[in-house]
Amino acid sequence: MRILLVYTDSPHYQGAGYREAWVDALTREGASVEVLAATPAAWARSGPPDGRWDLVIPHVLVEEVVAFSPTLRLATLLEAAGVPLLNPVSAVLASSDKLTTHALWAAHGLPQPRVWPLAGLPVWPAPGRPLVLKPSYCDGARHIALVHTLAEARRAAEGWRADEARGGEPRGPALVQEWIEEPACVRIFATPREVSRAYEKDRHPGALVTHGTVYPRIYDAPPELAALARRAVAALGGGLMGLDVLIGRDGRHHALEANAPFGFDITDRAQGAFVARAAIGIAERAGREAIA
Repeated sequence: MRILLVYTDSPHYQGAGYREAWVDALTREGASVEVLAATPAAWARSGPPDGRWDLVIPHVLVEEVVAFSPTLRLATLLEAAGVPLLNPVSAVLASSDKLTTHALWAAHGLPQPRVWPLAGLPVWPAPGRPLVLKPSYCDGARHIALVHTLAEARRAAEGWRADEARGGEPRGPALVQEWIEEPACVRIFATPREVSRAYEKDRHPGALVTHGTVYPRIYDAPPELAALARRAVAALGGGLMGLDVLIGRDGRHHALEANAPFGFDITDRAQGAFVARAAIGIAERAGREAIA
């Protein structure tokens, strides 16, 4: 099994460990792995080498999508050349924009927190209740705030724009989201066919977001959670994604966020083994379909 990992060469991410974790997990499952960060200059004349890879894993980060960076251009070229991608470019784009993610999930009837674009919102949609302000772009734990009025939400969003003007990361459209109080936040890796174990993230009581990579509870995903994860990935046209799901105190499950370029716990070989086997399975199915 020959796999190409598309991963940024930005020095900012060299110490993250995800590239090394992917390579280690895949080689443990018997795959050979190459890594590229941009389109080789020689391909302008010859195009991508035919038949060199059975699968491309496009680890394209949100900020790279926003900037149409070399990693995204490389993934787009390879997909157009017919190389199977773990997550199609369309799925990478859809998962990188939470406004698009929520709209696609709503179209498929998936349970999720109610979400409203802040722009043009005429009145506060949750009388007497705070809402979660979040950006459509960026990591789901950044720039999040609990706001109580339209004026408060708009002031916070204006602060984003001022920071963007000074060179800060683009946040995209501002969204306000239904506040699920004191939920369990579960990370689960899923394809449209299978799911990993459920990893409940650590969160301080009263905190709005989780912290660290410690999982207080790890368990086999119950049927409702497993079904939601599979449906969420399928609705985005994905192959293998990391899903965050909120479980309210009433036991209801809410799809929160999808990550096509996801990182897994580099200290947990079980996570690495699951994503590597799932990726190889996708490549094998693509190979069988190409022969049929």
